[in-house]
Amino acid sequence: MLEINREMVWKGTKTGLHTTWELGKVVVPTAMLVAVFRASGLLDSITALFAPYMGYLGLSGEAAIVLFSGCFVNLYAAAGSIMALNLTIKEITICSVMLGFCHSLLVELPISQKAGSPLGYIFIIRLACSLAVGWLLGVVLP
Repeated sequence: MLEINREMVWKGTKTGLHTTWELGKVVVPTAMLVAVFRASGLLDSITALFAPYMGYLGLSGEAAIVLFSGCFVNLYAAAGSIMALNLTIKEITICSVMLGFCHSLLVELPISQKAGSPLGYIFIIRLACSLAVGWLLGVVLP
């Protein structure tokens, strides 16, 4: 049986606090930025621009903020955006699955290229899969 001691508790606490700090450095500023966009009216302009295209995926224009932050920054930025927006469960589900295919592109595409994969091919495959599953879920989910 595992015996818990002070060292284990200290190490777990330290690791947990470090992880919380790392996540907070992305999630909190992203949520604040989206809140500033909303207060300034800029969010309405951005969402109005993307709303017609997002409709094909069963998403509102606001979901574009989540997808862009997840695709071009990371999944934690997308989580911060979700926290600041009023998305439905359906929209959160669709965005989450889409970002499973197409996230952190600015970091992962160069890594894929260094591993020997053709950059354009990987980008198109990830984007196409993301859009296909987004469209399918937009049609299927109530």
